[in-house]
Parts: sequence; structure tokens; C-alpha cells
Amino acid sequence: MGQTIGLINTYSTLNIGDAAIYSALAAMAPDARIVAQVQDQEPAYVPGVEFVSQLGPCDGYISVGGDIFNNAREGLITRTFIQNLLQLRRSPRQTILFGQSIPRSCHGLSFRALTFCLRRLAAVCVRDAESHQRLIQAGVPAILSFDAAFALEVREGAIATARQMFSSLGVKPEQTALISLRAFDSMYGHDNQKFQDQLIQLSQKLDQQGYQPVLLIQSQAYGADNDLEVAAAITQKVPQVKVFNPFIVNSGLPRWELVMGALYSCGLIVAIRYHTAVLALASGRIPFNLYYSNKGRDLSQRLGIPGCGLDQFNVETALEGILQTGAQTFDHVALRSQVQQAFHQCLQQIGG
Repeated sequence: MGQTIGLINTYSTLNIGDAAIYSALAAMAPDARIVAQVQDQEPAYVPGVEFVSQLGPCDGYISVGGDIFNNAREGLITRTFIQNLLQLRRSPRQTILFGQSIPRSCHGLSFRALTFCLRRLAAVCVRDAESHQRLIQAGVPAILSFDAAFALEVREGAIATARQMFSSLGVKPEQTALISLRAFDSMYGHDNQKFQDQLIQLSQKLDQQGYQPVLLIQSQAYGADNDLEVAAAITQKVPQVKVFNPFIVNSGLPRWELVMGALYSCGLIVAIRYHTAVLALASGRIPFNLYYSNKGRDLSQRLGIPGCGLDQFNVETALEGILQTGAQTFDHVALRSQVQQAFHQCLQQIGG
């Protein structure tokens, strides 16, 4: 075993997107011992990652959280934000930031504090062009790549298990429209009730087109980051909607890979959650990207993925574009290689 690398600014394995990031980083550093501390009392299985109760000294650190630099208090800095900054300052020359975004809630004083810390790190690589431009303008020598989870691959066993899960729901995978969902807190400013009504209407329209709407549970984490309540509200109004929940299956596979197997197998994908889009693309599928922040918009702009902003979403006008994605595929091999190269470029800077 080589160096010990600690993942910092981590969140939860109950958010499948975050778990996918952790596993992708471990896969790209196979000779290292990867350790992390998360909020969960019992962390889920994440290949390649050892979860510890407290993160001790490591040979290197990778800041990994997705929107971890959200700052909820306009004009001030939250306690959580300060704690995240302190993680960056524990050993700056042994620390890299990889595959994160700088959300728009981080601006003014909080953004200045963040860039002060980032300028002292060994390397900084972000996953969206807006974050990259902001950091470059602030004097941070950042590079631009994509989300770490693009390094993941789906295996035949996960595809077979996902197909079995669809069968247990009484649906054929190729006739399934898989829809991710989420609730929004004040950080994002979207109307939850309006969004739920749109998903209800979308489910009804897809059903009329001969597709079986299936809601994807991608997070059972904390606060608004739990998909179960939204799913329950939709299924109550549209009883024919099914729910694909990888949290209730004991398959021995990581949950992110079950999700990739489902995305690979289904007929259509409507990606509200960012990592639904990422894992779909990493599986070679094109989703309809219904984005709510700069990270999701970046996928559509840089990769030409069909979709629109959530604030512009209209079920009637978007339906044709959603249906057209079913026959489209994505060449994920080159993108996977680019992410791997960017990661190793950053990793080599630790201690430099």
C-alpha cells in the first residue's frame, strides 16, 4: 500500500452522487489508501474507501464535496462554510481540490475567503466553466475538467441486477422513463410545489406516450436532500408511477453502480439531479438534463446535452426533446480519459 490520502469536505454516502465521487477518486488512485469521515452513523459500501470516525494525519488530502461551498447567509459567512475552509488549511501544500463547483451563493466575502485558501493549495481543478472563470479572474491557477464520477464504469453484473429490479416492479427496462427528483431548500430558490406539479404532469404525459414513469431515489440523506417525500407526493397523485430505490436492495454492489445499471438499461432519462446526468453519460446514455445550477448547465453547454434550466421548464414544449433522447448514445471513453489525466496531473502536485 502506498500513501494515505484523506478525502476532506465530504458529506454522506446516503447521497449516491457523493458516494460515486468517493469511489471514482479511489479508483483513480489504486495504489493509495483512501480514508474519509462522513456524517453517516453507518456509511454505505463505497469501493476503495475506508471510513473512519476521525480523519488523522495523511500524506495528502483531496477536497471532494460537490456544492460544499454553498454559503447560506448573504453578506456573511456561515459556520459550516468556515469549517470547510479550515479543512483546506490543515495542510495546503498536501491538498488538492478536484471536481468541485463554486456555487453562486458563494460570493463577496465568502468567495474572497475561499479564493484566499485555494491560492495556497497544491492544485485546484473544477468541473464547470463558470467556476473556472471565476477562480481564474480571482487569481487562482485552476484547471477545468469534469466531475470525478465520469471515471466510473458500469459492469454487466450491475446491469443485470438493475434489470431484475425493473422486473420486480413489473416493468420492462426499455419501456421505462427514469426520472430523478429532489427537493430544494432556500439555497436554490426553486418552488417545490410547482416542481412537483411539473413532474406529475410529465409522468402523465410519458405514460400517454407508452412509457412507464419510474422515479429514481438517488438520495436519502439529510434535510431537503432526501427524495422519498417528493416521490411519495408524486405517486399519491399518479398511482401508476413506480419507484426505483437502490437503498432497499441488498445486492452487494455499490448503489451508484446500481443506478448506472438502471440508467444504462432504461428507455428514457430525465435528469434533475446532477449526478443522474453524470452517471447516465458515464454509462453511454444521453439524458434530458433538467438543471438547476451552474454545474448542470455546464454539462449541456460543454457537452451539447439536451435540456433546459428548471426555471424555464415547460412539460408541453420539452416533451418532444425528452422523447428524442431515447435513441441517442454518448461516447464516454474520451471524457473518462480526460478526467483521469486531469486527476493525475493534480495528484502529482501534492507535496510539490
